[in-house]
Amino acid sequence: MIIPESHRKRTPAFNSKRLHLLAAAARVFSEVGYDRASMRRVAAEAELSLSGIYHYVAGKEELLYWIQLHTFDSLLRGLEHSLDGIEDPRQRLAAAVSNHVRHFGENIRELKVCARELETLEGEAYDDVHLRRRAYFDAIHDLVKDLSPRHGAALGSWLATANLFGMLNWFYQWYDTEQSRVSLDQLAQQQTALFLDGFLHGHVPSASGEQDRGDQ
Repeated sequence: MIIPESHRKRTPAFNSKRLHLLAAAARVFSEVGYDRASMRRVAAEAELSLSGIYHYVAGKEELLYWIQLHTFDSLLRGLEHSLDGIEDPRQRLAAAVSNHVRHFGENIRELKVCARELETLEGEAYDDVHLRRRAYFDAIHDLVKDLSPRHGAALGSWLATANLFGMLNWFYQWYDTEQSRVSLDQLAQQQTALFLDGFLHGHVPSASGEQDRGDQ
């Protein structure tokens, strides 16, 4: 699938309607999987006619492309904004984790789609998204490299960053934004503490101020 650059610049109204369509597609893809999803079901979810969808995208693969591209572009913009004015390396890493957790906590279906379908795209579409993914990973990696471990780095910075993403990207497997007693801010604080100081050294109070009992 090739998406010419000229096709990516549209009016605000067009972009707004396409974002609405992408959100509907993300709901469908996250629920039934990309392979099993049909354009007809996406159209119904978006409250559009089947023919109306093709005014915004050429097909299902382009929907997946735009979901992923928009996700990583949004993360990069949010990261830049969240770091503005912060100099301390630990605080910068905490701000980056908070940006990531908040973004995906509020867009959990997009997180599911990105986590499950990273390798589904092909050709130019894959390369385009991969560049954004790589830019985002490198930005977080730079923050990790700026940290100064107290007793020397036990792991290389790249491996540490990969492990951090492993923690950040898979909370959708167990976190429920509507039912969890842990807020997104508390989740981000806990994940930051685990990464920076480890479980035995870091402590983040629970929502009730009491000792956690092992449940959400």
